[in-house]
Amino acid sequence: MKTESHETSFCEKEPSVAAAMLAGAISDDLRAHISGCTVCAEVLLVSQLLASEVDALSKEVHIPDASVVWRRAQTVSKEQAIVCATRPIRIARVCACAVAVLALPWAGFTFFDSSFWLSGVARYSWTMNHSLSAALTGTSLVGIVGSVVLVTLSSWYILHQE
Repeated sequence: MKTESHETSFCEKEPSVAAAMLAGAISDDLRAHISGCTVCAEVLLVSQLLASEVDALSKEVHIPDASVVWRRAQTVSKEQAIVCATRPIRIARVCACAVAVLALPWAGFTFFDSSFWLSGVARYSWTMNHSLSAALTGTSLVGIVGSVVLVTLSSWYILHQE
């Protein structure tokens, strides 16, 4: 028995047509009904179309083996751990490069200054002052303080990560 209105069409055998289509076996009496009912014919047509789309997609989509996915996940996890573990080393390398670039002008002026080489080396080589105040010049103190600060910061960063 079917009822039709302007907005919706319904047939009481519509669920059995969909179930038969999913099962893959449509009985003869259901086929006879489908040939006379436009609602059930449309349900059958849509079900067949969707089934063909699912078959086409299942042939195109290749799901990888679970062991491959697991190995890939472990590899990504190890790479992330390596990046996290080597971050302090990369930070220290960048800081060392920055200090080296900043120290190049000082080294250039010091080593290529002719007055340093002529008078300074001779004076320091003949008269060695072994006092601590002479050994700790302003540049040495800046280097020591900078090193202590960088070592402290990197130690804090590594301890903070754990």
